[in-house]
Amino acid sequence: MNDKKIINQLENLKKHGWTSLDFRNCGLRHIPVEIFENPDIVFMDFGNDKDIDEKFRNKIEYIPDDIGKIKRLAKLNLENNSLKTISDELASLDRLKYLNLRNNKLKQLPEKVANMSQLAVLDIEDNPFDILPPEIASQGIDSIRNFFRELKDPDYLYEVKLILVGEGRVGKTSLSNALIDENFSLEDEKSTEGINIQQWNISNDEVVKYNPEIKRDLLINIWDFGGQEIYHSTHQFFLTKRSLYLLITESRKEDSHEDFFYWLNIIKILGDKSPVLMVLNKCDQPIKDIPIKEYKSNFDNIIDFDKISLVNENCHIDNLKQFRSKVIDIAANLPHIGNPLPKVWVDIRREIEILKSNGKNFIPLDEFEKLCRTYYLTQERTDFLSDFFHDLGVFLHFRNDIVLKQVIFLNHEWITKGVYKILDDSIVKDNKGVFTDHDIDRIWKDSEHKPKTVELISLMKNTKFDLCFEVSSKKYLVPRLLPVDQIEFKWNEKKSTSKFEFRYKFMPKGILARIIVKLNEDIFENIYWRYGVKLKYENTFALIREYYFENKISISLYGDSVKEYLFLIRRAFADIHKDYNELEIKEMVPCICGYCTISSNPHFFHFKVLKKYEISGKARIVCDESLDEVDVNILLSNYGKELGKRKMIVCENLNASLLNTLGFLNIDFLPEKDSFTVFGRVQSDSDIIGFRDKDFILESEKKAIQIDFPNYCILDYYCLENYLFHPENIEELELPDYNKEDYIKNIVLVKNENLLKIASKLNKARSTYFELKYSGEKYRDEKNSEEILDRLKSDKFSEFYEYYSMKDYNKSYLSKFELNQDVLASTNWFRTKVEEMLIKKIKVVKE
Repeated sequence: MNDKKIINQLENLKKHGWTSLDFRNCGLRHIPVEIFENPDIVFMDFGNDKDIDEKFRNKIEYIPDDIGKIKRLAKLNLENNSLKTISDELASLDRLKYLNLRNNKLKQLPEKVANMSQLAVLDIEDNPFDILPPEIASQGIDSIRNFFRELKDPDYLYEVKLILVGEGRVGKTSLSNALIDENFSLEDEKSTEGINIQQWNISNDEVVKYNPEIKRDLLINIWDFGGQEIYHSTHQFFLTKRSLYLLITESRKEDSHEDFFYWLNIIKILGDKSPVLMVLNKCDQPIKDIPIKEYKSNFDNIIDFDKISLVNENCHIDNLKQFRSKVIDIAANLPHIGNPLPKVWVDIRREIEILKSNGKNFIPLDEFEKLCRTYYLTQERTDFLSDFFHDLGVFLHFRNDIVLKQVIFLNHEWITKGVYKILDDSIVKDNKGVFTDHDIDRIWKDSEHKPKTVELISLMKNTKFDLCFEVSSKKYLVPRLLPVDQIEFKWNEKKSTSKFEFRYKFMPKGILARIIVKLNEDIFENIYWRYGVKLKYENTFALIREYYFENKISISLYGDSVKEYLFLIRRAFADIHKDYNELEIKEMVPCICGYCTISSNPHFFHFKVLKKYEISGKARIVCDESLDEVDVNILLSNYGKELGKRKMIVCENLNASLLNTLGFLNIDFLPEKDSFTVFGRVQSDSDIIGFRDKDFILESEKKAIQIDFPNYCILDYYCLENYLFHPENIEELELPDYNKEDYIKNIVLVKNENLLKIASKLNKARSTYFELKYSGEKYRDEKNSEEILDRLKSDKFSEFYEYYSMKDYNKSYLSKFELNQDVLASTNWFRTKVEEMLIKKIKVVKE
């Protein structure tokens, strides 16, 4: 537990009235009761970094009813906790704009919380909800609200996906046929190319023996995946959660440990907690030993290990019947079976199945929209349903792809057969993955795929698949078919100023191939092979290599923009990694000690370990090679930007309170006691943005400071109140009897009445600014300091307002309107001014 941080935050709350509180990574088991005595709190963060040490992990299990006492709360973050219940009183907080409950243990979400009218962001992904489908939870607040509206009239979809995987020629297709047809007779089956999909309908009379709650037939969709290695990386796009997996081998086949672990790991990271049955086929022949206990100890989703044979002998027939019953039993009792869905969605789902059964491989978008209109769905509701069906795997519809958005692909089998015709083509293979428009015409000649050539090629290039990219006009490349041997090229290791590694506990196939597609515009002089690529961005070079048998990918860089390009490369990897569930990756940062700096094999530190050092306040870490101590902050500043993390902006306490009420997405304003502390944070971490009032800092001084510290934002006006009480901001409120010119005259009058007081304050205030004392007063422009007083003497509004404090002096003209801070901060004018400052600074730190 981080007692020091907890005590510090509570003291700031009690003694200084702070309204923005940071309890992140503090080891709390509940929300401190003292908090509920402070109704003016605006922002609270009780979240955890994903890989934080357990002693610092918050494990809050419930949000109590007392949360309703914090009436001004605008942002609440409880990501990565242990929440099981949340109080309905959350819905009483009519200023709450941002609520993050991601990755908890919630099974229910109060509908009235989702329907809070002012709530702009609701993040509830990665919770084990009983009813709310994960595909809906991941789409955001509008989709969640739409689901609750549609669910007023519920129905049930009794449907299961049964996925057969394993190496080639082990009997997957024969087993699929035997499950469907009890009178199946074993024949020599052709090896599956791509994916073969069949439907197995279990009558209600039979299925109620296994689950009496099921009210109609159970449909089991069997997906039979080809076992050849070329298919492995593309199969990954169709292996899904909430499915039942059969991992099949045969008694004669000498599968290695690596083959089994490959498939079990792929199921784990793509199928989440989906159950697995391991199946040994051809048990009528000599049986090999399989260490099933070892597999079960490593993969707790393995339910059982079954030995079967498909030969027509009584003992084997009875055994197969028992296996068939086991499959039905597991399928009929999967957790999602019996969950309610909106009736209109179930009805439209059946209409889609009718289209498929009638031989439709795809339909134009307007046909789907017309179908939805017959069920009285609006365009918005139709879009939500399209996204849900796409995520669920009912069909493929890429609504945000300019080429693909006008077509809906109904038949996955049809898609994969078309794609694999290219991947399996002997000429394309001989050309090391290169194919042209001429090849496409040849491969799909007289084919059912020819009418959708443009769309299918766009599908292969789409970021969901990353199968190929356009090398030049009418010429394409599939990186998975590139030569395996490294080509000759120049790379001067001595010039490398940066290295980085991804180390995987298990590395799925095809990651580097997808990186080559994603970063194809940066490829330098066509230097690429199956396991490596050389890139150039501006004047920076990068070499990315995959070491499959070491489960790692290395990145080496040199040039002028190493840090920036490494960030872009890491972001491309992050886009791929997020397709996998709980993929265990270590981001490794190279040591910078004297020995490692010149070594071709430096020591690497685990990024998460460095973050633990930082959180624990430990400034130095020991290199395993040289045993020298290295500065943790320097390591993190060079490599330590966390992808996808919320942006932190530090500012003076009262400013943080106000800015957090605006509810900006993925931005937290963290309070500090004064501008001195804000500047200190900016100096020590270039990824943190600092906001401070302008006060009496000259424009020339401001520009000089921000050249050296581009992540530092000094306001254009004396203080934030100058924006709140700006005549144009007041004007937007359209107050009766408000006259902007009269208001400006009143400001001028009050300013002149206090001019002597302001003048006496000026020099004393400037002597306290730490920025002007920093580094031998290098930023101080004392010879022009008289400019401030000259401008304050002016009665021209645009001249003096920059240095005049609207916080400190009488605003008598506005008293009759009884305005408060929340009203003043509610305008588009004020929000736009803040956004303009944010955009400039966030762009500077490349986030």
